[in-house]
Amino acid sequence: MNFEQLQYIVEVAKHNSISIAAQNLHVTQSGVSQSISSLEKELGLKILHRSRGQGAVPTEEGRIILKQAYEVLKRFEEIRDTAHSINFSKIGTLKVASIPGFTNVLIKTLGAFKLDYPQVNIEINEKSVTAVIEDVRQHKTDFGLIAYSPDWNINMEGIVFESLLEGKQKVYVCKHSPLAFKKTITPQEILDQTLVTYYGEFMQHFVHDFFTKYAPLKILFTANNIDGILQAINENLAITMAPDFIMKNYPSVLNGDIIPIELINHGAVNISFGLVISEDKHLSNLPNKYIQYMKSEIMKF
Repeated sequence: MNFEQLQYIVEVAKHNSISIAAQNLHVTQSGVSQSISSLEKELGLKILHRSRGQGAVPTEEGRIILKQAYEVLKRFEEIRDTAHSINFSKIGTLKVASIPGFTNVLIKTLGAFKLDYPQVNIEINEKSVTAVIEDVRQHKTDFGLIAYSPDWNINMEGIVFESLLEGKQKVYVCKHSPLAFKKTITPQEILDQTLVTYYGEFMQHFVHDFFTKYAPLKILFTANNIDGILQAINENLAITMAPDFIMKNYPSVLNGDIIPIELINHGAVNISFGLVISEDKHLSNLPNKYIQYMKSEIMKF
């Protein structure tokens, strides 16, 4: 028994005609007839009754065999469709929108992902939290990566958030700062410090909340990239406040040039980093695969 034999009996039964089946399958009538006869001999029963008046009509026993043959062919089509889907997922374009600060995670994920999916083009766009959410909502990107806290006044309608990392806002100072020897620090202890901060909603919200509760700090500058902030801290020109999961893997933090200090006696310090996807968009195989790779990379944090 083989696939072609099952295909032949199903096609003949569909039209009650060997000639039409042969035409549809692009084979000879004799080839179809001989193949069916061989199958009937192998199974030891008659599947089709052939007559000049009625053509080829299924027998009672044949109807049982034909039902199972149809299920086998249907399953084969499903397998072929699955294979096509897998192969198609290895080409195409993946679009990711992310807040700045996670370049190292995205690059490491990209390196591993491209080894297995070399023909996939990946576009990574760094944007603000609200811009990432809006791109996801309008289906301009496959998924987004943001920092998030329920305390923030951000419109999450139509958006699903999945936390990947939980962290805290910490104070970061130069190793030569008098504050560098502290394990914890209160808001009152940094009111005389100069601040350098990132220009993004999650930081602006935190800074505004801090200033409102206590007092405005002197601001050296507000940057839209992390490198400038790190340089200002390294040169002991200012301190910053930032989520620990953003800062912890930068070389200057890893080597001890920049010291993290836990901020205490201040409420809004907990913050999440995670995925945002649209409620009304089904993620295809490609972004789902990338997300799996990214989650594996994040587990190393």
